[in-house]
Amino acid sequence: MKKIIIYDFDGTLTPYSLPKFEILEKSGIKDGAYNPKFIELVKKKAKEKNIDLYESIYETYFEIITNAGYKLKDENFTMGYEKVEYNKGVEEYLSMLHKEKITNYLLSSGIKVYLKKISISSYFKEIYATKFTYNEELEVNGIEFLMSDKNKVKAIKEILKENNIENEDCSNIIYIGDGLTDYYAMKYIKEHGGISIFVYQDLNNKEMETIKKENIVDFYAKADYSPKSELNNYVKKICKIK
Repeated sequence: MKKIIIYDFDGTLTPYSLPKFEILEKSGIKDGAYNPKFIELVKKKAKEKNIDLYESIYETYFEIITNAGYKLKDENFTMGYEKVEYNKGVEEYLSMLHKEKITNYLLSSGIKVYLKKISISSYFKEIYATKFTYNEELEVNGIEFLMSDKNKVKAIKEILKENNIENEDCSNIIYIGDGLTDYYAMKYIKEHGGISIFVYQDLNNKEMETIKKENIVDFYAKADYSPKSELNNYVKKICKIK
């Protein structure tokens, strides 16, 4: 059986660890999710309502957009999809794997309708990400599925089921992530016989140091996917690609 590769998105395939959310910028939050004001509002709401941080992110996101006069519609959530930056060599690398019949999946806490529009979306058999529910006017009225750290494991189990893999056997699964938000996914993959890869932008990475203590990662590499990179060569080796 050919290998199946599962990727985190932000920070793993892109050079930034949080989604840009262009609609937030248009709503007055400069730098989107990176804005300290946004992060502060998210933490405050999570504490006040005693809710999950991911749930708080989207509640805050909806509130800001609505207060700025925008409707909670896909056309606003997908703003900026054509401007996504990728890590070096990502598009060429995914194209190479596609030609080699390697199956790729994407897991992200980002918004599925947004991710389905990005230029590399066609390289993934499926994108598992946050999904919303809608009213008759196609405006969001809730969250159907919230991708969180722990829900990444649920998504991995769905992938195993989809590929008729029994007994949670991950021996043909590779997971690539970039931070503590990938902890549960990497741990699950490693404990069930798969391979986990941690990619970084900078060796000075505190999250990487924390992950290293857990012994749940097989390989560490710079997030450079170009043909002669250490990461590219390692993936080709374990996928038996010449």
